[in-house]
This record gives sequence, structure tokens and C-alpha cells, in this order.
Amino acid sequence: MNFESLILLFGAAFVVSLIPGPSTLIAFAHGARFGWGRSLYTALGNSSASAVQAIAATAGLGLVITTSATLFLIIKYVGAAYLIWMGIQMWRSAAELVETTGMNGVSEVSNRNLFSSGFTIAASNPKAIAFFTALFPQFLTAGNDGFLQLAMMVCVIALVAFSVAVLYGLAGAWLRSLELSKKIMKRIYRATGGLFVVSGIGLATARS
Repeated sequence: MNFESLILLFGAAFVVSLIPGPSTLIAFAHGARFGWGRSLYTALGNSSASAVQAIAATAGLGLVITTSATLFLIIKYVGAAYLIWMGIQMWRSAAELVETTGMNGVSEVSNRNLFSSGFTIAASNPKAIAFFTALFPQFLTAGNDGFLQLAMMVCVIALVAFSVAVLYGLAGAWLRSLELSKKIMKRIYRATGGLFVVSGIGLATARS
């Protein structure tokens, strides 16, 4: 696999990943609440989940999920339920979130929790594995070490996921730096929570 192929893979995955979704929204929300530095833990969780999904795809689990309707639906509905739960929690605690968003505020949320939130939300979408299963063969080069090529692809996917999450975390941190009124920030948090609920419902009702 040559360098040009890696660049093309990075570009294709990066463009797709830029589309707003649960993984990017949680990075944005954490950037707005905790600042860019702490949102890096969310980005690491997102990146780790994407790497696991990419590895699962290379191991053939993507084929299993896409051919087993029952398994796919179980993962799909569990992920949807988690997104809806996260959205409701964010909506209900919007006022509390605003209170802990101040520049000098101290949050009780640990870095481990930020990581796990980023990981769980990214891992809750089973279609990512199917996407990687379909994407990777397009960049494989015949006659070369297949394992090495796939390992390089997994690293690229992890880098893409981390980079995009960092960008969204930066956007959230920028919003935080504006020191908007509590009323506006409360609406932003509720809107973000609402988007999580909509994403969960969309995932649950979307046709496989």
C-alpha cells in the first residue's frame, strides 16, 4: 500500500467523519463544558472505538453483522437507546451544565468518564463496521502484505476519528470562550441533547 493510497483513505474517511453525528456532538459538548484540553480525552475515546470497529471489520465481524439481522438489530437498538438516554440526561441537566461551564468552574466528571463517553457513543453505531468492511477493500493493493496494509488502515481511521473529534472539541471550546449568557448556553445544551435523541430515534427506525 503506497503513500498516495493512505492519503486518499484519510481524505475519504475525514470528509465522511466531518458530517455531524453523535460522536462529533459529544466532542463539541465536552469542549464547550470542559474546555479543549479535557475534550482530548473524549477524542481519544472516539478514536479508540473507531480503531476497534476497524479491527472488527478487518477480522470479518463486519460481514457477520451485515449478514446476521438479529445481531445487527441488537447492537443497533442498544446503541440507539444509549444515545436517547444521553440526550435526555443532557436536556434535563442543561441548567447544571451551564453552571459548571464557567472559565473557573471545577467539574466532578473525571477524564476516564470523558473517555468512556466518547468511546461508548462512537461504538454504539454498528454501521461503522459495515462501512469499514466496504471501504477497506477499495484501498488494498494486490501482491503486498495484507496484514500490514490493514494495520495501516486501522491507524489511519483512528487518526481521522481523533482529528475530527479534536476539531469539534475546539469548536465547543471556542463557544465556551465567548462567555455567552447562561440562557443561551442552556439552549445550546438542550439543542445538543435533542440532537442526541433525534440521532437515537433515527438509528432505531432507519432501515438496515
